[in-house]
Amino acid sequence: MRVNLLKIISLSLLIWVLFSCGSKGGEEALISRPIPDFSYVDITGRKGSIHGLKKKVVLIRFWANWCPYCKFEMPRIDRFYQLLKSKGFEVIAVNVGDSVEIVETFTAEMNLHFPMILDPQGKLARSYGVKGIPTNFLVDPQGILREIIVGEVFTNDQVLRDLLKPYFPETS
Repeated sequence: MRVNLLKIISLSLLIWVLFSCGSKGGEEALISRPIPDFSYVDITGRKGSIHGLKKKVVLIRFWANWCPYCKFEMPRIDRFYQLLKSKGFEVIAVNVGDSVEIVETFTAEMNLHFPMILDPQGKLARSYGVKGIPTNFLVDPQGILREIIVGEVFTNDQVLRDLLKPYFPETS
């Protein structure tokens, strides 16, 4: 009896984890609305704000150093960033919970070029309704949130290419 109860609890927990990691949850209400603004200072000391990036397509990525998907996907995102930055693509990577030293080391080891900002207590992530890591918000040039993508999604270039194609047709 006790073994069956443990199996049921374990299976229930597994199902909950699988469905919660990929769900959009409450942040779906933000889609097709102006993205909430925030100001930031990246780890190099550069200042900016989300509204200051209007006229650009912006990928806001909430991530953490412990996340294996983040480690796998960041170089792919950086390749697209370098390819499309001059055409109006911006990436803002928001690290949730790690120290500046960890983020600096991660950025250097991965040879990443886009801005990295810190959210040590997760306040910004909570204000955006982030429930899982990684979570990506795609913002159009008018500052309107168009997509929210949670979990491991950029497993190959085609996924990112398809996401950006409406804004950068040359990525096809």
